[in-house]
Amino acid sequence: MIKTRITEFFGIERPIVQGGLMWVARSGLASAVGNAGGIGFMTALTFPEPEDFRAEIKKCRELTDKPFGVNLTFLPTMRPPDYPAYIQVCIDEGIKFIETAGRNPEPYMEQIKSANIRHYKVGYQNGDRFFS
Repeated sequence: MIKTRITEFFGIERPIVQGGLMWVARSGLASAVGNAGGIGFMTALTFPEPEDFRAEIKKCRELTDKPFGVNLTFLPTMRPPDYPAYIQVCIDEGIKFIETAGRNPEPYMEQIKSANIRHYKVGYQNGDRFFS
């Protein structure tokens, strides 16, 4: 095991973080990275409905017993996704790490932090937060 701030934060063996990749970061990729000693992040919005996303989390748990996380990207749009519903799925399914990208996640941080989910924002560093 390599000991770094990243490995300690995520509880992983190697400082390898596979971030969210729309359409690509699903259970297969996230679990493979975890099984190799890093941490993979599934992209929630790859799944059009929160319940589809829930099923993918369960599939990931079948593929690995290692840590994995979720990416949520907040983008300006005329029809925003139901972000609170995706976050609630993360809470219900015991997700420990959420990576955010895009717009400021502050409107959703109370919900995320209330469940003791560790958060980091891509491109930002402050306290628990890391650059990615």
